Amino acid sequence: MAYPMTGTNNPAASCQFTPLVSEAARQAHQNYQAPYRLCLMAALAAISSATQPLVDVVMPYGATVPLSLFLVGIAKSGERKSAVEHRFMQRIRAIEEALEADHKNRMADYNVRLHQWKGHRKRLEKILEKKGLEHSEHKRVSEELVEHWKEKPEEPQRARIVYEDISPMAMLTALNETKVGTLVSSEGGIIVDGKSFDGVPYFNSLWSGEPVGVSRMRQATLQINDARLTISIMLQPDIFGPHTGKKGEKVRGSGHWARYLVFNPESTQGTRFSRKQANSWEHMERFDHRLSQILDRARMARVVGNAEREEILFSQEAASLWFDLADEIEDGIRSGGKYENASDHASKLAENMARVAALLHYFEDFEGQISANTLRVAADTCNECSQDFIDLFVPVPEEISDAEELRGMMQRMCNDGYRIVRKNYLRQRCPNSLRSGGRFYKALDVLAREGAIRPMQDTRNIVYIDMAPGLALPWDCPLWYC
Repeated sequence: MAYPMTGTNNPAASCQFTPLVSEAARQAHQNYQAPYRLCLMAALAAISSATQPLVDVVMPYGATVPLSLFLVGIAKSGERKSAVEHRFMQRIRAIEEALEADHKNRMADYNVRLHQWKGHRKRLEKILEKKGLEHSEHKRVSEELVEHWKEKPEEPQRARIVYEDISPMAMLTALNETKVGTLVSSEGGIIVDGKSFDGVPYFNSLWSGEPVGVSRMRQATLQINDARLTISIMLQPDIFGPHTGKKGEKVRGSGHWARYLVFNPESTQGTRFSRKQANSWEHMERFDHRLSQILDRARMARVVGNAEREEILFSQEAASLWFDLADEIEDGIRSGGKYENASDHASKLAENMARVAALLHYFEDFEGQISANTLRVAADTCNECSQDFIDLFVPVPEEISDAEELRGMMQRMCNDGYRIVRKNYLRQRCPNSLRSGGRFYKALDVLAREGAIRPMQDTRNIVYIDMAPGLALPWDCPLWYC
């Protein structure tokens, strides 16, 4: 299908539709000189974290789903992942620090009240232990002690919203109390190689907005309903690599990585010259201001308790476009399609587009329903993430990788002055791995279909390969096309 693309790979292209988000990401990209898409990922993580307790999106087919995103960024050491993540999350972390300070104050008050409560309990217990206590007095003190036990101070819970290195059980216990959380790390190895990913099935359910039940030995069963969880992790390639191959099949097989928007941008190292920095932050400040407005609403919703989430709908035009996008993705799952070997990822892609569109719509404070333009920006972003997912998780077919190896060998031969050689000559000199199982011939067929080579025959039916088919043949060449 064809529709106007806004091109989020070009930072300036989407600014006309989502200025708060795109301009903030562009400015962070310019000032930190980190990859633009890494900055965009950090912005989406902050928006998802702040917005998820307040808003859901109604899909064009009627289902209501969370706005929570699962995000993973792949970047080498030195790409300034930590700086970008902390800058976009600073307002959320400031609230986290305020909650921690408030918790310390409430703990101090709790400890005083608990000390007083224990003192009064001991006094009542001593009275009951006295010998010769009259029955009526014993009954009165016993009743008072029963009531006193009912008045035991409850230990205040730490109302955290951002988590880093945490066990699945601790994370689930926290979500059972707060109903909202963000698992975030700019050094994601702490998470994926730690205990957090032991809870993958629970995280899958939370992404979908489904209830989670956890049975624990010698502890009360957890029943987590209507909770929201955002995950944002940044990883170095060597840490992420094992999760994409054989070793990662268990997590991939559970459908966990399929829920992620994957950001694997090109490195900016070697191009980060000091004169490119603007050192102005007006767009980031506008982003921070809007984020603070949303966080204040979330805080008020928590005070009121059980506040209903706002539901965002698609306009008729956007809903029609979403169905077209979903159908295009579904068509790609067929044999030979783009998503033939990534059907798990494809099954979540259209919903991720809807979630990102709703987040952008709400954060930009657009009126009415989600527009087609906002969905296009979301689709562009998710399609780039989709390509990154395929590049990382879907292995290149053997004949394609073999063809690339053969192409390199032929290029070196051309550089040495060769052009037309016998096919058998090529086979005898190709890498050993290509000489069995027909791999050489399959690779040659790939190059022929691409037009990278030209098979030819002489009068004795000996097959030759023209390794520079773009050039005109010599006038005296005694060969013809196969």
